[in-house]
Amino acid sequence: MTVFHLDIESFITTVERIDDPELARRPLVIAPETGRATVVAASPDAKQIGVDKGMPIQYVRRYFPDIHIKVPSPDRYRRAHREVLDLVRDFSPVVEPISYGHIAIDMSGMRRLYGNLENAALKLNRELRTRTRLPATVGLAPNKLVSTIAAKEIQKYREPLCTVDPGTEPKFLAPLTAKALPEWHERAIRKLLFELNLRRIRHIQALPLQLMGFAAGAAGLQLHRHAYGVDPRPVTPPQDHDAFAAEHCFQPDTNDDEVIQATLFQLVERLCARLRTERASTASARLALRFTDDVWRHRRFSFTRTQTERTIHQTLLESYTRWCDRRQRVRYLSLSFQATRENQQQLSLFAAPKPDALSPHLDRIRKRFGSHAIQRGRALWGQAS
Repeated sequence: MTVFHLDIESFITTVERIDDPELARRPLVIAPETGRATVVAASPDAKQIGVDKGMPIQYVRRYFPDIHIKVPSPDRYRRAHREVLDLVRDFSPVVEPISYGHIAIDMSGMRRLYGNLENAALKLNRELRTRTRLPATVGLAPNKLVSTIAAKEIQKYREPLCTVDPGTEPKFLAPLTAKALPEWHERAIRKLLFELNLRRIRHIQALPLQLMGFAAGAAGLQLHRHAYGVDPRPVTPPQDHDAFAAEHCFQPDTNDDEVIQATLFQLVERLCARLRTERASTASARLALRFTDDVWRHRRFSFTRTQTERTIHQTLLESYTRWCDRRQRVRYLSLSFQATRENQQQLSLFAAPKPDALSPHLDRIRKRFGSHAIQRGRALWGQAS
């Protein structure tokens, strides 16, 4: 497998500065205007002075008065992202948009068409800059993990391309800091690496696989494999894994079970309404919970494929005390579904269960009169709009 990873550094702030060059004169952050807002994106010069994504905007205003703060423009970012995707799909039919400014491209079998894939990567970079004015770097490697790291690392040298040949992945990764690995974002792994003084990837490579498994279980085994550049994940086009997501930030933080459960039901209602609109269904959900002291809880749930609220909400509440198990107040709640559209589903041999007859009618009322026109009783104490 040969993978390109296209990396547009600080995509959101770069788009804003292209549309308004005056914004390039000062460090720029993107954040909502609400009182409890956090930084959504920060420009490279803002990161250099210590401002980064997730920082409370009140803190930024107090200690960095020279920074320009701009309200997000989601439609603008979506348009720019679509332009980039349209261009990338001219180079390969197998494209996975990971996030804004990060796209994985499977170039396996494309050598006959392009000859030298390095020239193809440079051509992609040139056309992107010509058509969208967005600067980017490209990582060329045998898998998604190494190509992602290569594209990020080459940004330091202001070069457009970094190539990692098959078999050289461990040598390429060895001198890099452990921060380059995706596991760095997990607090438990960061703590383990600090305690074991594993500051560079070569230090992780030097440890036996069994020792990493003993120290951190399955996460340690995966960390060791990633340190050697092993990543079997394929490049997956978006139609294979549509994700619907909703989130809410509590104002103020709360540990009231009624409020948390009602807000959770409102998020379930919102996502189920979207499932019905998109003629899709789901059999899995992912829940993320953030407490006041910045401790996170992540949980995954599986259930019978459905697009109605009752089954999903009941499944989430059955284990409520296991994922909301601390006395600390809750600050943030997010819920996402892995959705499958009707034309992607395998037909059942047996009669399908009778759908919820009430939900489609509620969807129509809310669409016509607003989201607060009618509510279920269990959602009355929720804070989500």
